Amino acid sequence: MLTPYISGFVALLFGLGTLPLVKRAAQHYALYDASGPLKIHHGSIPRLGGIAMFAGFLAGILILYIQDSRPASLPLFVFAIVWAVGLIDDIRPLGSLFRFCFHIGAGCALWFAGWRLQWFNSPLLDLAATCLFVAFLINAMNLLDGMDGLAAGTAAIISIGFIIISWSEANTLGITVAASLFGTCAAMLSLNAPPAKMFMGDSGSTLLGVVLAFLSLNWVRVQADTHSIIIPLIFLSVPLADALLAILRRSRSPKLIFQGDRRHFYDLLLQRGWTVGHVLTISIGVTGILVFAGWLCERGIVGVWFTGVVVLCGLAACATVLGSLQSDSKPVLTSQQETSLGTALE
Repeated sequence: MLTPYISGFVALLFGLGTLPLVKRAAQHYALYDASGPLKIHHGSIPRLGGIAMFAGFLAGILILYIQDSRPASLPLFVFAIVWAVGLIDDIRPLGSLFRFCFHIGAGCALWFAGWRLQWFNSPLLDLAATCLFVAFLINAMNLLDGMDGLAAGTAAIISIGFIIISWSEANTLGITVAASLFGTCAAMLSLNAPPAKMFMGDSGSTLLGVVLAFLSLNWVRVQADTHSIIIPLIFLSVPLADALLAILRRSRSPKLIFQGDRRHFYDLLLQRGWTVGHVLTISIGVTGILVFAGWLCERGIVGVWFTGVVVLCGLAACATVLGSLQSDSKPVLTSQQETSLGTALE
């Protein structure tokens, strides 16, 4: 039973070994994430960390082939497609709607393979719900990747939660995927923690999203309970809430819903004078508390619905205090604020 956990160590080693090579390649081909009105960093930073992340994750997943001669291969194919679309977007930007269609397709493929939500009596409605859930979570992690170490740090803590609950069910697939994800995130943080020396890019953030979506659906599949998705939702509350608020906020503004803004929770905290390190620490801490709460629910120590309501009310209160739903047609940051944020990053 120790073999699945080794996948995390393998993913970490391969990620650490690949990152310097990817960084040099990005510098050689001038593939940088330049500063701009929607960026809080200054200067140009290599953005292809997602290549090393996929290499590490793939190496960790291959442990399944050592443990099981016939592991499920379709999820790995889905991960690769979503990652590849993100990588292309890192090199040559693709349209938002085009990428979204691939994300919907990823959810569709997982549904047909048996990883699905089971909310309705209608298979068609379950298919639609699964596709939207997968696409939403992929884009939620992409939106969360707007500050040094935030997406990787949050995903690392969430993956620990999935390791714990998968262990309680002796779910080898869940443990291997979650452990590989943890090792991948830990490796990325070696260069992505503030001040970041490399960004993961869309290929990295969308990989995190599709893997977390798979782990959530895999938990539903193991439990065969229509309400079992609530525990993963508790784990994922931070990225899901941030993305949902972004959709609600942008739908009230003249901007297109796919156009970026600077009113994510981490932006608002930075504008209030928090440092990048403090925002990262509190985000990881809150995610850890949510993972612990989800584990209490899984063990039956506290009620699932009660915990869900408490988490929902807490997130709503935080969004109200921060003003996350306020939309602005003008740029959120003034030049003076951008300068102060650049100083905080340094």
